[in-house]
Amino acid sequence: MDKLKKLRDRIDWLDTQIASLLNERMRSTDQAGKIKRTIQQEVADPSREMSVLNQVETIVQHPILRASISNIYREIMQESRIAQQFSQHLSQPFRRIGIIGMGLMGGSICKGIKTKDPSIKIGTLMHESEDVSLAKTGGWIDHVYSTIGDLIQNAELIILASPISTIIQLAEEIKLKATHLEKLIVIDIASVKGEIVAAFENLSCENIEYMSTHPMAGKENRGFANSQATLFVNRPWIIVPHKKNCSDRIESIKELILFLGSNPLCLEADVHDQQAALVSHLPSILSKYYFDFVNSTHPESLMIAGPGFQTFTRLAQDNHEMREEIAKYNQPVIHHYLEQWLEFLIKNRDP
Repeated sequence: MDKLKKLRDRIDWLDTQIASLLNERMRSTDQAGKIKRTIQQEVADPSREMSVLNQVETIVQHPILRASISNIYREIMQESRIAQQFSQHLSQPFRRIGIIGMGLMGGSICKGIKTKDPSIKIGTLMHESEDVSLAKTGGWIDHVYSTIGDLIQNAELIILASPISTIIQLAEEIKLKATHLEKLIVIDIASVKGEIVAAFENLSCENIEYMSTHPMAGKENRGFANSQATLFVNRPWIIVPHKKNCSDRIESIKELILFLGSNPLCLEADVHDQQAALVSHLPSILSKYYFDFVNSTHPESLMIAGPGFQTFTRLAQDNHEMREEIAKYNQPVIHHYLEQWLEFLIKNRDP
């Protein structure tokens, strides 16, 4: 046991050194990112990355590590690229932001903003939830307000990061409370746009402008505890404007999106809902269907499932409440493409 303890102590010390060196490496790549921004050079540099991989492969001697060191370093370099991309856009126009909904998405927006500029004031609504508690105790939000009226009085921008079913109701309540405000912008990040965009157009007026958006990012683990500042880096963030949205307001939201490391793109509501059904909504549903099919047909098979099956069914672990909402609010489009998929599957069932 003394020998094992000595080895574990040695491993603990080495882990400390590795973590410290990784921290220094990330700081150096941060500086490289700033230089790239100054000279307007692309973040990704494939030839440089290949040189790094070749170098570490010549250093490693352990036969098992030698086979995996490239994969390990690809992950390290991926995180370096994300950090560099995250730091490319340094400013955005909003200094006081309210976020309603501190789950995975709202929490990630909050962390992204605060990580890049801690001086921006972020408020949210009082809610008896672990998410708000974690955000507050972690120092990510500055104020927790008891009413929507108090929140909007202290914000230039409100971000609705709550479930789809609550968006229009919250938007209506904000308008009722915003009669004395000079100017307020309200955006949502819901994944279905049809009804919301129509409602936002009707609600927009001289002193309050509603704009619908949707970041194409996320993961299967929900809640503020799983949020991360760089969740949106290099991901599309769709803006779905309506006739009352002015170009200046659209540009200001684009600046916020770029600030969070994402790539803004404008789409019409029907086009968004069609494309989102194909690349987001339907994959989540099919993943869940297939997992349930295996589990109900031959559950013992799950004991031998490898990485291929785990990757294919990863989305089956997604937030089922959100999946149900998406299925409800984008039902006609999802059903249309599901029928087309079934026809395609039957037509091509023979290998």
